[in-house]
Amino acid sequence: MDTTEDKLPYLTPDKQAFVTEYLIDEDVQQAALRAGFYTNELEGTTGSQLMDDSDVARAIAIALAQRKTRVAMTQATVLHEMSLLAASSIDHYAVDDEGNVALTALAPTGAMRAIQSVKRKIITKYDPSTKVTTKEVNVEIKLWDKPTPLKIMGKQIGLFPDKVEHSGPGGGPIETVTRVERVVVDPKQESL
Repeated sequence: MDTTEDKLPYLTPDKQAFVTEYLIDEDVQQAALRAGFYTNELEGTTGSQLMDDSDVARAIAIALAQRKTRVAMTQATVLHEMSLLAASSIDHYAVDDEGNVALTALAPTGAMRAIQSVKRKIITKYDPSTKVTTKEVNVEIKLWDKPTPLKIMGKQIGLFPDKVEHSGPGGGPIETVTRVERVVVDPKQESL
C-alpha cells in the first residue's frame, strides 16, 4: 500500500525551497522571492509559473494535507475556538476562597480557554494582639481579546465584505475617457 510519502514527486532543490517557503504563509509571490526566484515576469520564473508546475502543485497539496492531519484543525474547530473567545463573559467564572478559578453553570464547555491569565495574590496578616491570622485573596482574571475574533468571524459570515466601491465627485459615477485623439499640426500650414 502506498503512503503519502511514496507519492511525493521529485523536486529540484530550488522548487523544493519554493514549496517550503509557500507553506509559511501561502503567498505565491513572496514564496518565489524568498526561494530565490524573480517575481518579475520579464526577469525570470514567477510564483504563478511555479504553481502551474504539476509536481510543485502536487507537493504543496500533499504538504498541506499532511499539515492539516498533523494539527487536526478544521474550519469548524477554528470558528468554535473563536466563538469561545468572542462570547466569553466574566459571568462564566467563579473564584473560591483560595483564589482558584472555576466555571459557573452559565459557562459553555471550553470557556476556560478564553482566559488569557489569572493573577492571584494572597496576603496573610497576623495580629499579635489578638493572635488571629487573616488571609485576603485577590484574583485578577484577564480574558483574551474579543474584537479580533469578532472581526474574523464577521468576515466569515459576510458581515464585513472585502469589497470597495469607488464613486466620482459628489457620489456620482466615475468619469472615464473613452476616446483620445491626437492632432498633429504641420507648422508650415499654420503660417499660411
